[in-house]
Amino acid sequence: MNDNFIREALERLEAEIDPVTRIRLNPERAVLDEALSAFERRGIEPLRRSRLLAVYILLSSALERHAAPLALEDADLTRRILDGDYLYSLYIQYTLKCKEEPLLKAMSPFVKKIQIARALGRTGEIRLLPVFEQVLADLREGA
Repeated sequence: MNDNFIREALERLEAEIDPVTRIRLNPERAVLDEALSAFERRGIEPLRRSRLLAVYILLSSALERHAAPLALEDADLTRRILDGDYLYSLYIQYTLKCKEEPLLKAMSPFVKKIQIARALGRTGEIRLLPVFEQVLADLREGA
């Protein structure tokens, strides 16, 4: 079943990403399986899972592109920054397109904290899935 959700999410994203960008998403299978398990634990309906997985992939990919320390001698620096910015913008657009505005609003403080920390030169592992899962749980309780 996970194969179908993953395939559908990646197909959705392939249709959303402008080919001119040449951005390729290569999320790890284990990460996707873990996210789908979290969605199932939180009682997310099957029809919504591939959309949420696509949203999750976009956000995690944007954060990943911006994760490496900034070094002027990095030949790929401009590309990583532009790709990360593009993916973050697409995350916002796609989340709204999927009518997941409450999720977008609830995730914003977490994303902003990461952006500020990185601007201040702080790096470190980001635990996106636990926050994403908690936001889904909070939204479900508030519904």
